Amino acid sequence: MLLLAGAALLVPAGSVHPTTLSLTTVTTAKSVDAGDGVLWVLALGSEAGPGQDVMTGRTDAIQLIGVSWETRRAVAIGLPRDLWVELPSGRARINEALAEGGPDGAAREVDDLLGITPDVVMVTAADGFLSMMGAVGDVRVDSPIGFTTEEGGVRVRRGTNTLDARQALAYATTREGLPAGDFDRAANHQRLLLATLARLRAAEDEVGFMERVALAALEGIDTDLSPSAAYRLVQALTTIDPARTDACIIRGDFGVEFGADVVYPDEEQARAVGADARDDVRLQGGCRDGSG
Repeated sequence: MLLLAGAALLVPAGSVHPTTLSLTTVTTAKSVDAGDGVLWVLALGSEAGPGQDVMTGRTDAIQLIGVSWETRRAVAIGLPRDLWVELPSGRARINEALAEGGPDGAAREVDDLLGITPDVVMVTAADGFLSMMGAVGDVRVDSPIGFTTEEGGVRVRRGTNTLDARQALAYATTREGLPAGDFDRAANHQRLLLATLARLRAAEDEVGFMERVALAALEGIDTDLSPSAAYRLVQALTTIDPARTDACIIRGDFGVEFGADVVYPDEEQARAVGADARDDVRLQGGCRDGSG
């Protein structure tokens, strides 16, 4: 199944459809084909609207995902979209880094904060998300709190929730009404990621399943990865064991800059988490956010 998914990336689908999924190697990164050490993928959710290029939107979701080639362990480090950082043009929220500096610019801001250089930047927007999640099928998300989504009025219960593609999008984009705002939304992104990984592992042997997922991703893909590198990336991401995945949200203090809500990052926590996870994707010192 995975071999087909990797080989299918030879198809230049992005030349026919608007780009809904972008995979770009970072200029300063090591080869994705290295096959050892850790692969770092910066996953960004763009606010680009239907038919717009995903690179044109601000990033609503920012997750740095590390995968160990050897152990198949993983870590997800969530960055709230409102983190107040230093961009080349001046101080701004981190969600503007992609639109201003492209994939390399977004990767640079993450490196400055965490001390980890992403190898690949993956960007998608609502169209690509709905297409891929539609192919993946319903996912089971565990929520520690109950709330109603801003879009669609989806009632998320405390406990296990089964979400289809549109419900999952509403779940991922909701911030209003969450007790910790941007921090809770970033945590929800991680819960949805783990639920999707669990679904992929559970269904990978279903006839035609991986082909459907691959074709959904390919419909609007734009990538500079070679077919072999793309195959290795797909292989790495689809063999992650959710039970062996650590997760952490970078915290900070809320504030206001030029009339906009921002988060001043806890730089000490960010550097400590990055140093801990960098070589083996394990957070042996925990998240260092006071949660224990």
